[in-house]
Amino acid sequence: MNNKKKFTNILLKNLILMAIPQLMILTALLFTVISVRKHNDVKVFTLDDIHETESYFIDNMVNVIYEPESLKPAGFDQITGEKKTGQYFYEYKDGRLFIILLKEETANKVKNGEKISFKVKIIKDTPTADYILSEYATTLGLENAKIEGAVSPYILDETKFPGLWIKSLKCMHYVLVVVLVILLAYILVASYNPALNRQARQLKKYGKPGKVVRRIDKEMRKKLLYRSDNIYVTESFLIVVYVSRIDIIYLDDVKYISKNKVEIKKGPFGRKRTEYQLTLSNVEKMYFEMTIPDEQTIDDIIYYIRGDIEMSEDINEKDDIKEEEMSYDSVNEEGAVNPENEIDDDIIFVDMDGFINEFESIDDMDE
Repeated sequence: MNNKKKFTNILLKNLILMAIPQLMILTALLFTVISVRKHNDVKVFTLDDIHETESYFIDNMVNVIYEPESLKPAGFDQITGEKKTGQYFYEYKDGRLFIILLKEETANKVKNGEKISFKVKIIKDTPTADYILSEYATTLGLENAKIEGAVSPYILDETKFPGLWIKSLKCMHYVLVVVLVILLAYILVASYNPALNRQARQLKKYGKPGKVVRRIDKEMRKKLLYRSDNIYVTESFLIVVYVSRIDIIYLDDVKYISKNKVEIKKGPFGRKRTEYQLTLSNVEKMYFEMTIPDEQTIDDIIYYIRGDIEMSEDINEKDDIKEEEMSYDSVNEEGAVNPENEIDDDIIFVDMDGFINEFESIDDMDE
């Protein structure tokens, strides 16, 4: 990575860290859908010869497209509840009876003489097949003949064909592929153009994202005042880097700074622990809040934001900041700013354990 573009590199790392779980989830879903679609249960085969229904059923090739030579109504309907959901037809071929159950719409087309193919599921229903055969034994000239095996127990049932499930899997497959391609394209493009990064778009309020990114790159290279793990303070910006986001605060917008001690308990059985909260605010423009367990880090951030020192050539060589040096003498006992200590235009430090309790709101402080 280019060391001259530290902020750009941070954006890129954040983009990759955010994209990895998304890529993993999408890839897992895609492989799951592909795996499911490989099963015969959701494949559709072509049945050319109705005599092959038994072998198709045994091989679990039960979803088929079939175009019959001729069908005749069996005179029976399928009733579900009080609703008619299908009609039975039969095809008599080579001395054997084959039963087909069609939906109302398809059945009407067949009755109108239309030659069509339809998608059906092969099911085994011996009682229904035998009953229909018994009704047509005389018509087919089987009353005095041995009728065992004269009817196929495998019925072609259009009402049970899983058309919606098959279409859903197909659509899901294509959607996942498209989303995965878009995500990869976005990562590639955003890597070369940081301004397109979702995290960089928050910089619009400070100007064109591309220019602001280049400005922060320059400040992190030449005007980096302080760094502690994921926290950076430059001449103009406070930057806090998380895995899921990057907080960027333009210091010229900050009017009030406050530090507060808070007790935090994680989980129902967790122990309370003391952490320190830094708040940067401006009633008209912004509000930022950050909580960390290290008070010294908070004090250091405040020290540099207030501009109490000039940037040295090597920030690591600065003297340790003692607590007495952080006496917050910019505020007098009455809560007003001492003119001789006023710094950075309108920035005021407010110690939440101190005089902040004398005000009912930030608006009162303006008064």
